Amino acid sequence: MGKKNLKEKRNQSIRSILEAATEIFADVGFAGARMDEIAKRAGVNKAMIYYRIGDKKALYTKVLHEVFGAAAERIWSNIKEEYTPEEKLKAYLAGLADTLEKHPSMPYIVMREMASREHQLNEVVAKDLMSILVIVRKILDDGIKKGVFVRVDPLTLHLMIIGVMILFKASTTMREMFSSLIPDKLKYIEKRSFQDMVRELEQVVLRAVMV
Repeated sequence: MGKKNLKEKRNQSIRSILEAATEIFADVGFAGARMDEIAKRAGVNKAMIYYRIGDKKALYTKVLHEVFGAAAERIWSNIKEEYTPEEKLKAYLAGLADTLEKHPSMPYIVMREMASREHQLNEVVAKDLMSILVIVRKILDDGIKKGVFVRVDPLTLHLMIIGVMILFKASTTMREMFSSLIPDKLKYIEKRSFQDMVRELEQVVLRAVMV
């Protein structure tokens, strides 16, 4: 087997491991995840996980870093220097929404992590999250400097945005289960898609920060 094929096979095994780990971390959290089950679902030997990635903590870190590290880079690249502050803020929201669309298990992992008393995030993932927060701060600073935004705490704004997105995604099944209890005047929410919610959230955020 050539070097190229070996590399492709290795990359595919890593991808299978990360996909299986993501699903299991979403289902049972870090504490409930078992390396045996991850290996079985990925179709690899458990020793392969330790060899390719490391222990469970290293695997958890890689799962989160792959998502949040890439999200930060993608959001940065989508915000052009010539954009107005409003356009930059819209691009930031779109980047977060796109991340959750591409990684549907992530809202559940984040909520389990936040609910745990023993957080498993390390410096690598913390830096990824901080880099996203820095984007928000720079957008707000630009808007304030140009006289179109009021002064708003970037952390509060970011938590409001990402919190709404995550809760909307994570509550989908629950909303479907209890749809019969939704009052007639609120029946429209049954048909509201994630994209609909993001557009509405965008308008709420802009009204909150605009002068």
